[in-house]
Amino acid sequence: MKAATSLAVLLAAGSTSVSAFRLVDNWSGNSFFDQFNFFTGGDPTHGFVDYVDRNTAQSQGLISTSGSNVLIRSDSTNVAQGRGRKSVRLESKKSYQQGTLIVADIQHMPIGCGTWPAFWTFGPNWPNNGEIDILEGVNTQSKNQYTLHTKAGCQFAGIGRDESGSPSTTNCDVAVAGNAGCSVLDPSTASYGTDFNNRQGGTFATLWDASGIKIWFFTNSAVPADLKNNNPNPAAWGRPTANFPFGSHCPASFFQSQNIIINLTFCGDWAGAGGVFNGQFKCPGSCVDFVRNNPGSFKEAFWNFRSVKTFAQ
Repeated sequence: MKAATSLAVLLAAGSTSVSAFRLVDNWSGNSFFDQFNFFTGGDPTHGFVDYVDRNTAQSQGLISTSGSNVLIRSDSTNVAQGRGRKSVRLESKKSYQQGTLIVADIQHMPIGCGTWPAFWTFGPNWPNNGEIDILEGVNTQSKNQYTLHTKAGCQFAGIGRDESGSPSTTNCDVAVAGNAGCSVLDPSTASYGTDFNNRQGGTFATLWDASGIKIWFFTNSAVPADLKNNNPNPAAWGRPTANFPFGSHCPASFFQSQNIIINLTFCGDWAGAGGVFNGQFKCPGSCVDFVRNNPGSFKEAFWNFRSVKTFAQ
């Protein structure tokens, strides 16, 4: 009886360690766009962009599906007018709480001078409920940057973190260093831009739980079998690429009710800054003039999502 009881305890422990997550959302194909609102306001990052509504995006070929894949692109035919180059910003109708795993399987991302694509989340009354930038960069960047943005009181200077990426900034306060946030740079060029696209993309998995925020990037050949089978076990995935542990240095309460955002803007506060557009990335002339007058330069400025999934603990 004692041996049988011990065996039962071991089996129960083993079953719970395999996965504590259940699939909540699986977005792909024709129903993908039903999960989002189309933002049409002025760009909060001051980009040269005209975010359009769903009907306009559909009629102008800026959104489409191919089987289960979802394509989201900017206009690459016309000289831009008015607010800027036509593009799309999607904001999920649902919001998510601590205990969520967000998994984005992406085949292609927007690239090129002037582009500023992002897959990210943020909470209401920004920045008071936090922002998590999962996939983000500008211009011809070659490695992904993972970043948190918060109100004052979240910083990682001197905080030990087990991660494969390299911290580049440590204060998440939006009022510091021009809202640079606290960032971790991915060590691999497979995580962003041309190399990412040449490899047919990869998967970003973001775990937000009571211990903090962890983000893994997997090339297609390295996606864990448990994740492919919708039975994710992050404890078995090894070191995350980016690790932002909660504590007195960054309270868990700083992140609440996150909505998922997919967008592509142009120029603006980051991509269009002179020291960035011309200096760091050697892009030609004025960012706004380049984006306005060179539609053919944005043929590769599109997203191709295989799926976005969320899991709950």
